[in-house]
Amino acid sequence: MRSKLLQKNIILQFWKWYYSGAIKSLLNIWRNFIIFVREYYSIPLLFRTLFSPWRRDITRYKKGFSLKNFFETLSFNLISRGLGFLIRSITIFIGLICLLLVVLLGISIIILWIILPAILLFLIFIGVWLLKLTMVRFFKLLIRKFETNSLFVDVT
Repeated sequence: MRSKLLQKNIILQFWKWYYSGAIKSLLNIWRNFIIFVREYYSIPLLFRTLFSPWRRDITRYKKGFSLKNFFETLSFNLISRGLGFLIRSITIFIGLICLLLVVLLGISIIILWIILPAILLFLIFIGVWLLKLTMVRFFKLLIRKFETNSLFVDVT
């Protein structure tokens, strides 16, 4: 009985979709945005390779020991790793900021979606109330205008 009533009544179908199907779709879209930001900025990969040299740019130690060559190679490799750490850290930071924005925006959209019908009803009631208030004032002003002006002809 209930399912037949639900099938015939489009208003009940709408509210069922609005609070179940649409919210599931919104959550799925939100999940896709989170995955996109995480993969776009490669946050897990950047954490794993945080101290790797930038662009895998390293120099190999030359055969034979020379103090000058050793320190040149060591300093170049340390600078490459430091540069890699700096750029990856900045990218991770920007990625985490974007991820935080996506999460906050998603929460805001879902909350707004849930309370939007109440907001619309409230705005409709406010509009009707303001219209009634304006009409009452208008008619009072119109009656006062008719009473003060001698629009009606006095026959006596």
